[in-house]
Amino acid sequence: MKHVRIFVIILTLMALLGLMVLANGYSYVQEYGPGIVNWGSNVKYGGALREVMPWGPQTLNFNPFVPTNLPTHAIYEPLFYVNMLNGDITNLLGTSYRFEDNNLKLIITTRSNVKWSDGKPFTAQDVAFTFNYIKEYPAIDGYGIWSKISGVQSVEASGANTVIFTFSKPNVALFPFIASQPIVPEHIWANIKDPSTYTNPDPIGTGPFLLKSFSPDKVVLVKNPDYWMKGRPYIDKVDVTYVVSNTTAYLYMLRHDADWSFLFAPDPVKTFVDKDPSVNKIWWPTYSVNALVFNTQKYPFDNPIFRRAISIAIDKNKLEREVYFGTGGYNPNQAGLIPTQYDWMDPSLEATNNYLNTYNPQEAQKLLASIGFVKNSSGQLVGPDGKVVPPIQLVVCAGCTDFISMGNIIASELSQLGLTVNVAQQSGGTYMGSITTGTYDMVIYWGIGGGPTPYYEYYTNLNPAFSAPKLGEPVISDISRYTNPIITEALKEYSQTTDLTVQKQAIYKIERVFLDELPYIALTNRTNFNIYNESMITGFPSDQYPYSSGGSPGAAIGLGSSDLLMTLLNVHLK
Repeated sequence: MKHVRIFVIILTLMALLGLMVLANGYSYVQEYGPGIVNWGSNVKYGGALREVMPWGPQTLNFNPFVPTNLPTHAIYEPLFYVNMLNGDITNLLGTSYRFEDNNLKLIITTRSNVKWSDGKPFTAQDVAFTFNYIKEYPAIDGYGIWSKISGVQSVEASGANTVIFTFSKPNVALFPFIASQPIVPEHIWANIKDPSTYTNPDPIGTGPFLLKSFSPDKVVLVKNPDYWMKGRPYIDKVDVTYVVSNTTAYLYMLRHDADWSFLFAPDPVKTFVDKDPSVNKIWWPTYSVNALVFNTQKYPFDNPIFRRAISIAIDKNKLEREVYFGTGGYNPNQAGLIPTQYDWMDPSLEATNNYLNTYNPQEAQKLLASIGFVKNSSGQLVGPDGKVVPPIQLVVCAGCTDFISMGNIIASELSQLGLTVNVAQQSGGTYMGSITTGTYDMVIYWGIGGGPTPYYEYYTNLNPAFSAPKLGEPVISDISRYTNPIITEALKEYSQTTDLTVQKQAIYKIERVFLDELPYIALTNRTNFNIYNESMITGFPSDQYPYSSGGSPGAAIGLGSSDLLMTLLNVHLK
């Protein structure tokens, strides 16, 4: 399933930089940080990484400011890589950062002795240009750097290696967005007057690979001989083949005609790993949740007790068992937290979370009755106005077999309450249009957040700056259209400090309101879908080596968009 993620997830600003050795035995390279694994002196160089991706024919577009399915992030680099799974920070074009002046200034030091692939030197001026260029063309501000709530006042270069971000109000939580923005060369892009539509056919970057050739079904990258990171990349070439379906891509992997794919496969341990366990591997780390989102501006979903009744009428463990075969783990957290965030959960809310997570259709019926919703003699649910609740449209993305399966199970379970639920499959643009304009009743959606802290999930999904007051008016990312002044104030409290205690108290406030109001339900944990064949190439991210969050190797916009870059800097011949 394709992902276009504008906002998602976040780091903890308390992540340690430098040399770290974990209990599982893998060490980090001190100069760069946790994203660069020290494989030892005997690592093999050379060879090609073969990718197969089930995204169909592609259009030439290596513009790093727009989402595509091309390997653009092998060519363009950000200042830092932020691992959305654990908050680790890896130094790339930036070598250090610090907040000063009561968090009103962010000072970033940029790397020396870096060249663009056309031989021109990279400097801090390129960084300042990139951010000011985004300000000039708001359509390419996919990270919200200059949004009306960011507080960024100016971005200026000071000398060859310093960039100063000045804020009108503290916003330390914006750092990962700043860190993740791909940097472009001023001497090229200053001449591009419509960057939102420019296809960038001859990309010039600082990254480890160069574009050799493009066709709709194949992209070939070759190693950048002048790449700044000593000894990286190990491989000489990246060969990406685009096919039309998950099934076709899966056959490539089963035949060992490719080394890496990113696709949803049913029961992947049985159908792939067990076929050749010595080399067939999967890594499906949990980074978010799949959510059933309510349109809280529509009746009857404007009632929080109605929403809570829906939650306990859905068997979430059945969804995980029958759709994902247990790969994402069971019992999703109803505050939207993923396992790596559980230390951010208010312990006093555990009983409430368990209540909302437990399948109990009888209790759901009692909740509905408490607000005047009861079944008539025909078994239909009737509201307090005496009218049968109209059929509910549950929107899912067409072709998303996992969401379609979940939708059908949910429709069956809610029928026990006397509700009629119609699962509506909508193709890409229609699906996203329904979500942003609020024409749906309920929708199954994947873009709900993630990362080491819950802040960015709540920031993205509950911030009034990203919402809309009326149906039909498009939202940016608050697709439930739910806001609450207590949550808004808590988001502000979190963003203005690096004090972990203060941040946790802010999150606890949000969790309490969220679990009371429940604008969306966590159906299952959301994983990435990496499938590897390690017969020739190894060093992919895994539970043992979680140097990246394992996101899609396409050119997404958002935190985790440089996951491809980190993989290409670490994989090597077996």
